[in-house]
Amino acid sequence: MIPPYGITSALGYRYKKYKKYLYLRYLKRRFGPLAPPEWWYLRYLKRRFGDRIKSQDAGTVAPPELIKTEALMHADELNGREKPENYFGSGRRDAWTVLIMVEEYGADAKAMRSILEFGCGSARVLRHFRHIEGLRLAGTDANPTAIEWDRQNLPGIEFSHNGLQPPLSYKDGSFDFIYALSVFTHIPLAWQRAWLDELRRVLRPGGYLLCTVHGEYFFNSQLNNEDRLKLQHEGNLTLDAKSSRASYSTQVLGSWDVFQSPDEIRKAFGKNFELLCYEREAVGGQDALVLHKSVSPV
Repeated sequence: MIPPYGITSALGYRYKKYKKYLYLRYLKRRFGPLAPPEWWYLRYLKRRFGDRIKSQDAGTVAPPELIKTEALMHADELNGREKPENYFGSGRRDAWTVLIMVEEYGADAKAMRSILEFGCGSARVLRHFRHIEGLRLAGTDANPTAIEWDRQNLPGIEFSHNGLQPPLSYKDGSFDFIYALSVFTHIPLAWQRAWLDELRRVLRPGGYLLCTVHGEYFFNSQLNNEDRLKLQHEGNLTLDAKSSRASYSTQVLGSWDVFQSPDEIRKAFGKNFELLCYEREAVGGQDALVLHKSVSPV
């Protein structure tokens, strides 16, 4: 079993220092569902990246027709998400969270020169890395409308459209760090292995992948008793857009909500990666995995 986040790692590290772990916990206690002020985030970046940090404007809030496709459970959440303080604040918080988590498990953030967001949508999170100079930023998404809007509104980031199935348009080993937030929660299981293999291909040897999956919070809040029994017995469950229990964004996009048991997650995601961390409710209520691509071929 992968040990709890912040205690040990699957790399065999002895007990981790608790500084970053406690800092992240402090942020959650201090701000709760609210995002910390921008200057806190910039202070963190300056301590980490030094003179590579140049303050950048966050850009434009995405239009409602894009926001409603981005991991909303209920239609009434749109009114809150489209407010600038919530839209920018949640993106900044998630950018901060993924950096802290991947650093905790061995990544040298200061040495990163390239980041890819797989499933970037309106780049709500990715845009907040533009403060870091000398960092190649790329975002890809299956929604062509989102990619077109990104290209018109967010300079300094490479955007590309991908199909529902691989490949991506990048060369082998293109990125130091890849993250995918609320993406594998919507990829049909028949395509999951192909996408994991594809992300491994474009990740450099020694690079890191962080992705989120549905966990107990969504098992309990979104599924009914029959669903939970099926998930327990079969190890996975998929709700299509026609299901009354499907998330609002899934209904809008005509996609899927995908659930897997923790054992199935470990088996699937740990096949070609070292699974360093499996943290409950780490990003937006979803569980998060930190994965490492070994330097030597698997």
